[in-house]
Amino acid sequence: MAPLTPADKIGNSNFLSPNSILNSRVNDDDEDPGSISDAASVNSTTPLNNEDITEDAIQLSTSNDPSSPIHKLTTRLTISSKYDTPLITPEELTTLHDPKSLKTLYELGGFDKLTHLLHTDIRHGLNDHDHQDFQSRIHNFGANRLPVKAQRSFLRLCFEALKDKVLILLSIAAVVSLALGLYETFGEGTEYDDEGKALPKVDWVEGVAILVAVFIVVVVGAGNDYQKERQFARLNAKKEDRELIVLRDGQQKLISIYDLLVGDIINLQTGDVVPGDAILFQGEVECDESALTGESESINKVPVNDAMNIYENYLPTNEDLGSSTIKFRDPYLISGAKVLSGLGNAVVTAVGVNSIHGRTMLSLRHEAETTPLQERLDNLAEGISKYGFLAALLLFVILFIRFCINITGDHKNSNLIPTEKAKNFINILITAVTIVVVAVPEGLPLAVTLALAFATTRMAQNGNLVRVLKSCETMGGATAICSDKTGTLTENKMRIVKGFFGLDSESNTPFEFDDSSNGDGPKSTQIINQLSDDLKVFVCTNISLNSTAFENGDYDPKQAELAKQRPPKKTFFQTLFTSSKSHEDQIKMGQVSEPYLGNKTESALLILAADKFNLFNKMNLEQHRQQSQPDIVQVIPFESSRKWAGVVMKINNGYRLYVKGAAEIVFKNCGFEYNNTGELIKLDRKLRDLSLHKIDEYANDALRAIALGHRDFVNISQWPPAEFIDPNHDNEADANLLVNVSATASSTKPLTLDALVGIQDPLKDGVAEAVLKCKLAGVTVRMVTGDNLITAKAISKGCNILTSEDLSNEYAFMEGPEFRKLSPAERTRIVPELKVLARSSPEDKRILVDTLRKAGEVVAVTGDGTNDAPALKLADVGFSMGIAGTEVAREASDIILMTDDFTDIVQAIKWGRTVATSIKKFIQFQLTVNITACVLTFVSAVASSNNQSVLTAVQLLWVNLIMDTLAALALATDKPDESLLNRRPAGRTAPLISTSMWKMIMGQALTQLIITFTLHFAGRQIFYGAGAVLDSHANKQLDAMTFNTFVWLQFWKLFVTRKLDEADEVTTVRGRMTRENLDFFQHLFRNWYFVVIAAIIGGCQILIMFVGGASFSIVRQTGPQWATAMICGFISIPAGLLIRLIPNWWVEKIFPTKAFFTFLYYVGFGWLSAKKRAARRGDLEKHSDDEEEVEEHSLKQIN
Repeated sequence: MAPLTPADKIGNSNFLSPNSILNSRVNDDDEDPGSISDAASVNSTTPLNNEDITEDAIQLSTSNDPSSPIHKLTTRLTISSKYDTPLITPEELTTLHDPKSLKTLYELGGFDKLTHLLHTDIRHGLNDHDHQDFQSRIHNFGANRLPVKAQRSFLRLCFEALKDKVLILLSIAAVVSLALGLYETFGEGTEYDDEGKALPKVDWVEGVAILVAVFIVVVVGAGNDYQKERQFARLNAKKEDRELIVLRDGQQKLISIYDLLVGDIINLQTGDVVPGDAILFQGEVECDESALTGESESINKVPVNDAMNIYENYLPTNEDLGSSTIKFRDPYLISGAKVLSGLGNAVVTAVGVNSIHGRTMLSLRHEAETTPLQERLDNLAEGISKYGFLAALLLFVILFIRFCINITGDHKNSNLIPTEKAKNFINILITAVTIVVVAVPEGLPLAVTLALAFATTRMAQNGNLVRVLKSCETMGGATAICSDKTGTLTENKMRIVKGFFGLDSESNTPFEFDDSSNGDGPKSTQIINQLSDDLKVFVCTNISLNSTAFENGDYDPKQAELAKQRPPKKTFFQTLFTSSKSHEDQIKMGQVSEPYLGNKTESALLILAADKFNLFNKMNLEQHRQQSQPDIVQVIPFESSRKWAGVVMKINNGYRLYVKGAAEIVFKNCGFEYNNTGELIKLDRKLRDLSLHKIDEYANDALRAIALGHRDFVNISQWPPAEFIDPNHDNEADANLLVNVSATASSTKPLTLDALVGIQDPLKDGVAEAVLKCKLAGVTVRMVTGDNLITAKAISKGCNILTSEDLSNEYAFMEGPEFRKLSPAERTRIVPELKVLARSSPEDKRILVDTLRKAGEVVAVTGDGTNDAPALKLADVGFSMGIAGTEVAREASDIILMTDDFTDIVQAIKWGRTVATSIKKFIQFQLTVNITACVLTFVSAVASSNNQSVLTAVQLLWVNLIMDTLAALALATDKPDESLLNRRPAGRTAPLISTSMWKMIMGQALTQLIITFTLHFAGRQIFYGAGAVLDSHANKQLDAMTFNTFVWLQFWKLFVTRKLDEADEVTTVRGRMTRENLDFFQHLFRNWYFVVIAAIIGGCQILIMFVGGASFSIVRQTGPQWATAMICGFISIPAGLLIRLIPNWWVEKIFPTKAFFTFLYYVGFGWLSAKKRAARRGDLEKHSDDEEEVEEHSLKQIN
């Protein structure tokens, strides 16, 4: 590069340092889309309290100097009683800010009247010595403390876990089984087998085993929740207490934020967070309210009297702040907003729970609702307990009748002594209770807990912190996602996404780039590498010196980058037994992610200079500015009236003016442009039209178009030139003469256009693809934002939420106030078509979520701001951002996206569906085992002359507990597959057990019963021939073979269960002949947990058959008996293949649904409940409609 002139040195002047902000002028217009900022200049010339804020002026303690000015307040707050009624209530003060209303303030009598009602002197502040007044203010208006959510103890979490209906059912069954088992153990004598060996008394084991299962479920579930809460608390911990400057007794004092009172005068400076709702009355500040309102644009606050003067000029009017027809100014400061720039004083009107921030926190406190899966599992538990009890009652009645017959007359038990008869009666009762115990799915809650724990562990490795365990499963059934725009779909960081630098010498067209997430043009780095050195200097000097933004001292690039990294991969058991403390250091929430403070537009330009031009590799921004400070002769701050800012620098042969501002203003003053070879080109009509077309294109895409240019004044010895002298300041040029800002075209175009860029809050990487994947998965994504409709539509088109077809649908996009005015019926009617809700308030978002949920949708909400909290809490699943999200949003959410990556929602959907699928697989497996075991126990007990079942209590313990528990672990550890996204979501009304599941359960149960009944009742004829008389040993061999066969049937059924509903929508047998549907061993070795557990089950069964002996009532098997058991057990595989080939609609067609519902209605005592009677009428009507639909479908298949 050629040697640079002093003017070409890229640096900074001291006037841009943070300390000098107090002395610069503030002029802004936040509402103008063409301005550099919605705010304008970030500086203020307003003398606040006629003194500079210095350390000497800040009093750290209450002054006892009697000469200090003290404003004595004699008010209604302190006269008649200790806490008298205030002149204005907190509710009335709330109406000023929610929504922000100048009309309300005017109706109160204006700002002076408001300060009178608050007994506040804006010149002196509150009287720091009047403790009675302070107590009255705290009593009437509240203290500045937000509600703190108490952490639940481990025992409390255990107690809540025990409320689950399935666990209650298990506990009751366990207690009854344990009581009867203890009776058998201690109340009866020792029994011996045929060989004279004492039989072990282990009848109590079943009850204990169920209690252990309940204990494990409660401890694991509560422990997981407790760990997540503790982890969240540690990650979210930050110092809430901070000091702020207030005016009391006429002096500036530092007080704790907790001591702030309504009526206090607070001093706000750049970087402050507004501690309470307030009204600005002095100075001007630029605020970022995006976390509270969802609007990405910064807002300039003006003194309340200026705002009221503008409002009064339009009276009479019904318009207010936020009006699209009248441009009012905003004096209201919202608690939690960030001060980007400026300096000002404000009077506090609400603190603590009465502030917007506090009310939002309070709205988060309501009891969690049950998830769709919980409701279905509760119904399943209720059904199992009901029908298990009926089966047990029926068995008891049958056996009791037989018992009564046998003890009368000349029957075999008539001569028994009373104690023996009582013992036989107890045995009948125990057999009946066994039916209930067998029917109870003790492995089900463990399967649910393990599946959720496994999924949340793996999700944490993907960057998702699951705070509420059940939310993981709920996400699998989600049908709708309502997403905030700012900070969720977009970066919440203004960035340059499109633009051009000069001209391309080859095509003589703008040398443009496209850095947008889904842009297909050349990137800025490619273009910059081809620019001339001089053009690079012009652009970088303009960006760095013609700016009021400055470096963020809290920004740590390494920490910000580390926060976006995913944790290292660990196995499920490594995660359970290793500390996560090292990972917590990595994923601290709320990291500072913006390198510059101040105006967002100027920060975006500085980021371009730093990242693309590598401007600050050797010197930082402040050093650059200090180096160039001697060459700066005039600074022209941004003003909303002219929409541009400039800086004049000394060069070797004169002076150079750098201009930056709204593209339509700056460009009409540009007549020249450099190409990439350094040649200066005069703009002709074609080139001007190309640039004007780009400006219009950016506007249509909701981009803020900014132009950068310069002009050289050569061969002059001093500034300003005579023809540009400002009449009021002889040493400065008149800004209005340097650049023409009038509506008419400029006759002279002396500026050289260096760059034209489009600035936007860009989409996050991968968002557009993630939205498409959600659509593929049947999940509708809706954007809900506080931005205007034009911006919302542009962003939603870019991320595939709005399609070209949606643009012609009037209900596809709507503004919040319009949506809010609709009746509930109208909202329910149009909400399926609604994709974008713009200019929406938190209440609008809450109404949308509530409407969707009432329509039967399972709704997920994503958000990062305080304004998103109510909807996050109301939703079935709430997602918040871990880095950019506010504490309130994180507190309200169920899942935290630790890396702020929206694409992780797709992972959450896949894991959620994996969890739901794993649970359904286990239910399918468990119910098959239980139905077979119950029927086998029932029939064999009834058929037995001594009322004994073919399966003993210990054998059932192995079948019901060990196998089920291991099966739960095997099926709960499946990993998600991309094919899960090709299925429709379950939603809120889908049955827990689908047609394909019932088909497999009943088909497999029937197969197993045929095999076991054949072996049990015909085994004697098969192995010993007809008429053979068998001794006790041979009979026990046959019983042991039946048990062995039963277990191997379940073993191979475990593999069949790996497939669930992969071909549910396929209606032909040929179409179902796919590997996806029929290969039970597909991806088998992707889940080593399953392989190992299957090996353990098989190994344990072989071990039991060889060494189980008397404990398991096992007799050594012969070779043919082993072969029979193994071959018959393997029949589960071909039976599963045959069942999966049968289309679901065949089953639905032939199954007697009406008769089945009628049976359940009467057997389940539904006729006793009016609610059940009404539901039955609905079921019958639905069944009638379904029959017509199936009939129509069948005809189509035949044709």
